[in-house]
Amino acid sequence: MLSEMVHLVAGVLTVIVGAFVIRGIDKIVLRKIDLEEEIARGNLAAAVLAGAMWLALAIAFTRG
Repeated sequence: MLSEMVHLVAGVLTVIVGAFVIRGIDKIVLRKIDLEEEIARGNLAAAVLAGAMWLALAIAFTRG
């Protein structure tokens, strides 16, 4: 039971940290492009880029 709670908390923290990291990348690296706005306008390339960043972060976090 305790192990499951630890994993749940770690998973939630990972998602929160990942969201902040992607926000930081969006603000620092992609200064002229607002990913959220582009995705809302239907830009598929921006959605693929955001998804790729989530996958890269997931791989980095699981590798330790």
